[in-house]
Amino acid sequence: MTLAKLIKGSIGGGVLLSLASVSAVSAASIPIPSLFSTGVDGLGNALAPGALDPHYVVVGTGNNAFILSSPPFNYVANSATSMWIWEQANGQPTWTTRTLRTTFDLTGFDLSTTSIKGRWAADDFLDDILINGVSIGPIPNYPGDKNFDSLHPFTISSGFTTGINTLDFVVRDTGNVAGFRVDFTPVPEPSAVLGLVLLGFGAFLKRR
Repeated sequence: MTLAKLIKGSIGGGVLLSLASVSAVSAASIPIPSLFSTGVDGLGNALAPGALDPHYVVVGTGNNAFILSSPPFNYVANSATSMWIWEQANGQPTWTTRTLRTTFDLTGFDLSTTSIKGRWAADDFLDDILINGVSIGPIPNYPGDKNFDSLHPFTISSGFTTGINTLDFVVRDTGNVAGFRVDFTPVPEPSAVLGLVLLGFGAFLKRR
């Protein structure tokens, strides 16, 4: 049935309202409370430039990463939900590979239905993502500046363990400044967006 037919058929009742409600509910998910985007505090609020990131450690150094003090103009802009980080706040060292690690707790979660969806950006390349030390597979990198001027989606659907899990991002720099960013803020699925549109339209028809 086409969208036009659904809209036409809804004028006499609440068909669209019901369909929209189902779409919105089916897209809902339960967040992992202990999994944080880069550059935020324990409540998920963006920290100040130059601050220590409490959730990401530079593997091999034992030190936490820092939020970049002044990200280059061609980086995708920081937001209220994630910020650029690196080993030092000035984006140093460069021409090197660093692994940035975060940990999260899945106690009480059903591992068979657990998945993580996020978006990453890296200067210059994201070579790998590992869940509990195991690669999730090839990471598509993008030509030109696309690795750091936009955010790119990824999904992890397996490899989890009950209790504490580790999530590693292997970032390789080939320039004069380096940085990495990951954002776990949920992005509405197309079906959920359509559902909300239909929900509003159904309410409008009902008022009419």
